[in-house]
Amino acid sequence: MTKNKVDGRENSNPAFRSWGEEQLARLFERNKIAYQYEYPLAIQDQGKVRVYYPDFRLPEYGLIVEYFGVNNDPAYDKCTEHKMEVYRRAGVDGLFLTRNSLRGDWPARILGKIEGILQARLDRFCRLRKRTGGIQNSYCAGTAKIRTSRGR
Repeated sequence: MTKNKVDGRENSNPAFRSWGEEQLARLFERNKIAYQYEYPLAIQDQGKVRVYYPDFRLPEYGLIVEYFGVNNDPAYDKCTEHKMEVYRRAGVDGLFLTRNSLRGDWPARILGKIEGILQARLDRFCRLRKRTGGIQNSYCAGTAKIRTSRGR
């Protein structure tokens, strides 16, 4: 039985809305990534504050994960595009997945995407620090070494 992690506590009610969401929850649990399922998120959309419920919030990483599991439905696709645009405009970092995202070696690919989002944040931070003459720290000094050692 899958357990939801809500506010850091385990909840034995596996109320996932889809197969894909359940797979993602298992991935997070196996990798000890804390998550909150359908945690409310207030965002300004078309001049009004609306509450969205992204599938997963990864509080330790400050990002959301949305699984869009319906295929070949123009109305659903339109809502999906709108939701991703709202998140983007609000500055919410997110990973947006479809059923095709969960094929092949998808766990490594998704963990790699999460790492990529976090690395991009660190890179932006270090560029800003360097541009503003801020004190360099070990993270920023080590960023170039990490990226170089991986061949990027």
